[in-house]
Amino acid sequence: MRFDKFTLKVQEALQEAQALANNYGHQALEVEHLLAALLVQPEGITGEILKKMGVDPQDVENEIRKSLGTLPKVEGSGTGQAYITPRLNKVFDNALVEAARLKDEYVSAEHILLAIVEEKEGAAGKFLRGKGITKDNIFKA
Repeated sequence: MRFDKFTLKVQEALQEAQALANNYGHQALEVEHLLAALLVQPEGITGEILKKMGVDPQDVENEIRKSLGTLPKVEGSGTGQAYITPRLNKVFDNALVEAARLKDEYVSAEHILLAIVEEKEGAAGKFLRGKGITKDNIFKA
């Protein structure tokens, strides 16, 4: 993955997601870690987009953190640098496609959010869709 194609805000969120995974004792960096990091980002757009759609970002963050609490934990020397899961890689790939489709040079938080909403396997996409958040609604926000 070429992270130089990501905006500084997305790169910062990825670092925060890594720290979050470490704090939870997770070996795998999941979509939910990244979404939680995007939601708490100072001056981040993700929470603002959700607010425009009538969704409380704090509710989403709380629900995502609950799901993080159910993931397998590693204790001892196994913690450290978490690996990016295939699910998260797919979100990155889809965000790159979305950025290209919109003729944007860099992948931003909006592209990541669009890709997460479309992600069918995990808690993040399922929860967002359950709140009525869709690609169309994101574009309208």
